[in-house]
Amino acid sequence: KTFTMVDSDSPSSSGQLSAFLVGHSIIAKPLSPLHNNVVSALLTVVYVKCVMELGALIRIKYGNPELSRKFIHLCACSAVIWWPLFDTSHWGWRLNITVPACMAIRLIYKGAVLKDPEDEDVRTMSRTSSPSELLFGPLQMTLIMVYVGLTKFMTHTGLIIMASFVGDAAAAVVGLHYGRHRYKVTFGGEKSVEGSIGCGLFTMIGIFCYCYMCSIEMLQMRPLLAIGITSAVVEATALKNWDNVFLCIAMELMSLHLPKLI
Repeated sequence: KTFTMVDSDSPSSSGQLSAFLVGHSIIAKPLSPLHNNVVSALLTVVYVKCVMELGALIRIKYGNPELSRKFIHLCACSAVIWWPLFDTSHWGWRLNITVPACMAIRLIYKGAVLKDPEDEDVRTMSRTSSPSELLFGPLQMTLIMVYVGLTKFMTHTGLIIMASFVGDAAAAVVGLHYGRHRYKVTFGGEKSVEGSIGCGLFTMIGIFCYCYMCSIEMLQMRPLLAIGITSAVVEATALKNWDNVFLCIAMELMSLHLPKLI
């Protein structure tokens, strides 16, 4: 079934957590909207804690910090799958930013104050075990998640921005393992044609999966392709260490023009 773009950026969620718990006889009566949102936020905390532990195991097992870094990157942007649990009838839906807000503070402390190259977060989320690296990609990611969680919650724009980070993570992994045709743009890092194709493809896959899991109308193929191509171009040409910011800006601008592409 083909859907069209919803021209709306207002939050829309029914808070599925409470209904799930009652429906499966886990609790006798529905949670209040506030309690529903608090529990939903706690579930995201557990999710990210598990992700960080798995990221550390990946680094230890494969000895490649880039893999653990991109694994955490992919799982972080996929935190949007928890959005439908929040009840937007109460201000507490904003608690969806609990984890990225706390992580941003943690990254600033460890990257700018502690500066310990042996710290577990530094070793897991940096390429070269340099604490300052936490202040670029990882910190940008958390701040963008805060921005999206507060202003683009349960909207196509928010999901498109997060899906572009799926493509960004895929570009690095595909390029690392399958990149044969290398190129480099001015002020950017070394890229591969295969990685750029992977970026566009997985951005589109990310949009499809996120829209499906958040019960938001699917995009038609034409705007989907336009977003995928744009994400690949931006990821390939962005300033080194600033691709997250450039992707966020580009995807938000693209979302403004989506109705014209349908």
